[in-house]
Amino acid sequence: MRPGYVRAGGQITVFFALTLSIIFALLLGILESARTQGARLYFTQAVNSGIDSLFSQYHRSLWKQYRLLGLEHYAEKQLCDELERFITPYFGASDWYPETLTEVELHNLILLTDLDGEIFEKEVLDYMHYGMLDSLWDYLTAEQMLKDISEAVSLDRVSGLYQEHTKEAVRLEETLEALMEELGLQQKEYEEARSALEACSGNAFIRHLKAMKKPLGKIPGRVRAYEEQADRLAAALEGSRRQFEEEAKELSDPVAAAMEQDIREYEAYVRSDGERRQEIEGFVERSERNLQFLDDLMEEAREVQDRIDSWDPEEDGELSEEDLWRPVKRHFQEYDMILFGGALGVADKEKEGFLEAVRSLLQGSLLELLLPEGVQVSKEALPLTDAPSLTCFSGENGCRLSLTERVLMGEYALKTMNDFSKSLGGSPLGSGSLEIEYILKGKESDHENLSETVLSLLAMREGLNLIYLFTDTEKRNEARTLAAIITGAAGFPPLITVMTFFILGVWALGQSLCDLRDLLAGKKVPFMHGKESFYLSLEGLLSLGQSGGVFPEGDGGRSGLPYREYLRILLFKDQSSLYDYRMMDMIQMNVKSEQKDFLLNRCVYSLELKAEAETKHVLASLGMLSAFLPMDTFYTVTTESFRSY
Repeated sequence: MRPGYVRAGGQITVFFALTLSIIFALLLGILESARTQGARLYFTQAVNSGIDSLFSQYHRSLWKQYRLLGLEHYAEKQLCDELERFITPYFGASDWYPETLTEVELHNLILLTDLDGEIFEKEVLDYMHYGMLDSLWDYLTAEQMLKDISEAVSLDRVSGLYQEHTKEAVRLEETLEALMEELGLQQKEYEEARSALEACSGNAFIRHLKAMKKPLGKIPGRVRAYEEQADRLAAALEGSRRQFEEEAKELSDPVAAAMEQDIREYEAYVRSDGERRQEIEGFVERSERNLQFLDDLMEEAREVQDRIDSWDPEEDGELSEEDLWRPVKRHFQEYDMILFGGALGVADKEKEGFLEAVRSLLQGSLLELLLPEGVQVSKEALPLTDAPSLTCFSGENGCRLSLTERVLMGEYALKTMNDFSKSLGGSPLGSGSLEIEYILKGKESDHENLSETVLSLLAMREGLNLIYLFTDTEKRNEARTLAAIITGAAGFPPLITVMTFFILGVWALGQSLCDLRDLLAGKKVPFMHGKESFYLSLEGLLSLGQSGGVFPEGDGGRSGLPYREYLRILLFKDQSSLYDYRMMDMIQMNVKSEQKDFLLNRCVYSLELKAEAETKHVLASLGMLSAFLPMDTFYTVTTESFRSY
C-alpha cells in the first residue's frame, strides 16, 4: 500500500443496490396488482360491451310493426358464437392486458313467449305508457263501464233462464189445452148421446157412449204429462232462484228490485198453479169412475135396446119406448161431467209464435243475417302453424293486470291490429284480416271469429237493453198490454206478468239484433239506450218475427260508439294471458309472411351469462419480481352479466 492511501469498502454500494431492488420489486408488485384489477375490469367491460352489441341486433320488423324488442336466435351456441365475436376485438391490447376468451356460458334465457305472457305484457306496457292515445278511457270511465257490463251480463244470464221458464209455462198451458180438448170431446159426445136418448135411438146412444170413453181414457195420460211438466218447472224455478241470488251481487238496486218482482210472479204462477193442479189431479179418479159408469150404462142401454128389438106387438101388446128408456135417462143424468173451471193462458198463439220466431233467429246463420249486403267473410283456415298459443301457452288463464293496464293492453291491440271495421272503408277482407276478433275468440277462421264476436256483443247489448227496458215504465206497460192480449183477457192472471217478462226479453233481443246490424254497417250505437235511440217498437218486433229476419228501418246510428269501440270493451272486459298469446299468434303470423322461419319463441328477452378468460401476470416475467413475489404466470378471470330489453 502506498503511503497516503486509505482502503475503501463496498458495503454501502451493495446495501444501496439491494435496497433499490426491494423498492422496485415492491413498486412493480403494486403495479402488477393494479394491472391485475385493471385486467378484470377490462374483461368485464369487454363482456358487457359484447352483450350490448349482441342485444343491439333486435329483430327490426318486430320493432317496426309492433314495438317489441326481441333478439332472434336459433340455438344457444349461435348466441355464444356471436357474443365471442363481439368480445374478441377487445383482446387486441395484448401488451398490457394479454387475455384469451376460453368459455362463454348462457343461463336463464327468457323468451318473449315465456312466463304465461308476463314478458309480452311488460314490453307492451313499457311502450304503451309512452304511446297512449287521446281517446283512451280514464280510470273512472273504465271502472264504471266494467260495472255496467258486469251488470248487463249477469242480467242477461238470469233473463235467459226465466225466458226459458216462460216457454216452459207456455208449454204447460198447451198441455193443459190438450187435456181440455179431451174434456171438450167428452162433453160434445155427451150432448150427442143425450139427443139420441131423447129420440129413443138406442144404437146411436150406445155409439156416442163408446165415443165418450175414448177421450176419458186419455185423461190420465194427459194429467200425468201435465204433472211432470209442472214438477220440472217448479224444480227449475228453484235452481234459477239460487242463481239469481248469486248474480244479484252484480245488479244495481233498481234492476235487482225489478227482477225480484218478476221472479216472484213466476213463483206465484207455480203456487197458483197448485190450486189448478189439485183440481186437475182429481180428473184421473173421476175419469176412471166415469168409464165404469159408461160401461154399466151401455149394458143397461143394450138390454133396453134388445128388449125393443125383440118386442112382439101381438104377444106383448103396444110398445112404449119412452117408458123403457126412462130408467136409462135417470141413470144418464147422474153422469159426472168433468169440466175445468179455470181459464187457459194462451189465447193469441200467432203473436206468441212471432215472439218465439225472433228468438229462433239465433239458431240460424246469424252473421249472414246481420252483415251488410255484399260483404263476405273468409272461411279459410288461418295460417297458425307453430302458434304461441298452441306451443307456449301453459293453460293458466288469468289476469294479473290492474284496471289501467288492462285498458292499455286492449289499446295496444287496437293500435297495431286490424278488425272488421277496416272493411267498412273498402278494404278487402282477406283471410287473417280480422285480428282483433281472433284475439277475442281464437277460432280457426275469420268467419268463426266474427260470428262468435257478434254473439258476445249481442249478449252484452241484450243485457244493456234489458236494463233500459226495466227502468222505462212506459215500455213495461206496453209489454204488459201485449202480454194480456196473448194470454187473453180472461187468461190465467199470474201468466200475464210471466209473459210480460218474456216479451221484455225478446224486445231487448230484437233491439240488440238491430244494434248489431247498425254496428256492422258502420253506424254507432249508444252504450246505454234512451227513449230516442231505442227505436224498435213492439209492432216492429212482431214484424221481425213474422218476416223471419227482415229488419225495420231504424233511426239509430247518429250517436254512440262504433264497432271498434265495442271491441275495445270486450278486450278490456275479458283481458287474460290467453289474449296475450293470441296477440302473439297474430304477430308471428304477420312477420312470417315476410320471414318464413320466424318464431316468437326464438326471440330472447333477457339472459344471464358467465364468461371466462385466461390471462397472465405481465410483470411476473421480470426475474427481479419473480425472486421476491413468486407466482404462476397464467391465471383465469371470470365475470357474470345480465341483460334484458
